[in-house]
Amino acid sequence: MTLVIAFLSLSVAPKINLGLNIKSSDKILHTIAYFSLSSIWFFALRDKFKNKSFKTYLIISLIFYGIILEVLQGKLTSYRSADFYDAIANTLGIVIATVFFKKFLNWFNSI
Repeated sequence: MTLVIAFLSLSVAPKINLGLNIKSSDKILHTIAYFSLSSIWFFALRDKFKNKSFKTYLIISLIFYGIILEVLQGKLTSYRSADFYDAIANTLGIVIATVFFKKFLNWFNSI
């Protein structure tokens, strides 16, 4: 998933119509992509998630990953541009995944 997001971020963007008449529907895609990416990493590394510093490091790493890809879009491609609001949408997906995962772990540990 990490490489898929990098590939999609740096390739020519396909025109995707979600059928939502929302002006910023690509921000929804960014949020979903980074929610998915974060969830995969969180589940893969869930045993290490008990260590608070590791969890913080992972979250910060994911946020920087999104920012770096935005910068690369602006610097390496002529067909994409860096967008501050895309980075915000990416971070929102990570934050939502963090909250979801914490609630999931609490529920899972209670059964």
